[in-house]
Amino acid sequence: MLYQWMVWLHVLSAILFFFVHGISMATAFLLPKEKDAKRMSMLLDMTGVTIAPMGISMLGLLVTSIYMGISANWWARGWWGTSFLLFMLMIVWMTWYGRKYYSPIRKALGLDYMTGFGTQNPAIEPAGMDEVQKLIAKTSPHSLATVGFLVTAMLLWLMRFKPF
Repeated sequence: MLYQWMVWLHVLSAILFFFVHGISMATAFLLPKEKDAKRMSMLLDMTGVTIAPMGISMLGLLVTSIYMGISANWWARGWWGTSFLLFMLMIVWMTWYGRKYYSPIRKALGLDYMTGFGTQNPAIEPAGMDEVQKLIAKTSPHSLATVGFLVTAMLLWLMRFKPF
């Protein structure tokens, strides 16, 4: 019975993860179209609201994955380890991408920003809009969406078909 609850929590955590991630993806696609600094700042600040629920959902996915992996003896199966590794790599890549491309935009807009593995930095004097636009031009929302979709598709395939 506990196993069924873990499956339910796993699916619920995934739904929460995608629900809160929608704001980040919308921001990634809307930011290059925006020309007003205040609206850009508002878009980037909206993603901050999702940090706590995103962390909770990832913790839920992690705990339930480990529990199910051990209790169903999937721990020793290749598909389980592959899916776990893919999920961890996606988290690392997405975090790196956000720090590399979106933190400099926040900094240039005069907002607080993050560096490294979660170092919060205070807002500084904003840069000019030309600099902000150059930084935004370096982002690739389509790459973010493609990587997220493909990794999710692979994870679902691995979980559903358990090929190895």
